[in-house]
Amino acid sequence: MHDELYMLWLSSFVTQLGSRKLNELLAHFGTAKEIFTVPPDELRRTRILSPLALSIVTRHRDFGRMEAMLTKLEAQSIAYISRHHEKFPLLLSAIADPPVGIFYIGELPADNLHKVSIIGSRRCSEYGRMTAARLAKPLAQRDIVIVSGMARGVDQAAHQGAINGGGTTVAVLGCGVDICYPAEARPLRDKIIQNGCVLSEYPPATEPQKHHFPARNRIISGLAHALVVVEAARKSGTLITVDTALDQGREVLAVPGYITAKLCEGTNRLIRDGARAVIDYTDILFSLGITTEAEPPPPLAQDVILAPDEKLVYDAVSSEAVGLDKLLEKCRLPVGNVHLACISLEMKQLIKKLPGARYVRTL
Repeated sequence: MHDELYMLWLSSFVTQLGSRKLNELLAHFGTAKEIFTVPPDELRRTRILSPLALSIVTRHRDFGRMEAMLTKLEAQSIAYISRHHEKFPLLLSAIADPPVGIFYIGELPADNLHKVSIIGSRRCSEYGRMTAARLAKPLAQRDIVIVSGMARGVDQAAHQGAINGGGTTVAVLGCGVDICYPAEARPLRDKIIQNGCVLSEYPPATEPQKHHFPARNRIISGLAHALVVVEAARKSGTLITVDTALDQGREVLAVPGYITAKLCEGTNRLIRDGARAVIDYTDILFSLGITTEAEPPPPLAQDVILAPDEKLVYDAVSSEAVGLDKLLEKCRLPVGNVHLACISLEMKQLIKKLPGARYVRTL
């Protein structure tokens, strides 16, 4: 039986035992094969496993079960590699509690590529969503892999920004990779698989559980060289990932926001406490030790010709949502002209209409 298959067998217990117990077993016995073959009494004497956990492990020393699991993985185009495999991400293998192995669909990015995790609030503002995408896109265009968790809000915006930039992105899940969570993210998930991969330490068919996500977050930070927090409230769960990243020796960066905004309390405090402030993607490049060259003109300047009314309206819109009343005040144009300009700019994908007749710039 191949070593990878023994590791796959061990990985199948992560939902019941957790990775820490599995790592303790590996540290004690040396190999997954030894754990598979050692007498139950010897396993019991280690006192690593509770009686229930011991029963689970010893009752499932089944070659047929593993062969059936391999068949299922192949049928679903799911790959598995243990942390002993040559393709296992080096950064992830070096953390204190690495996964025994990972399941993934798509292509793992090469170890020689820079990787940045971008995370933030699920209930982010439009500013947070736009900022995550604006940071991810130019980074992806420079072959920097964007890592996140495919959660609503900032995570999904970061993945989409990377895809828009024609780059690579990795989504780390708190469930099996055959399950799309949240369910409405399926179109995005399919694009992520085409432009990188979705991965998890949890076996296929594992449903998302609340306690899976803190464990998942150590992988999000562990896969990357740096962690960028876009929006986080003062008591946000996002800040747990920050603590994990710091423990892993990763640099933490944060996007500043209004001091009166609840969603910016966490990020502003991170900056106060020493995190590097991010006001542009080049700040992230600097943290990676990448020298920036002169930037080309923005796409609007070289590719898009705007009519006078369109130019006035476009200049009045920013990454902060602006209402129609403010546009009328800034542009000093008849309401019909502003409406027509907004429609035209939306068709050119330069601005986006939000609920309440408010507008923001797109990428």
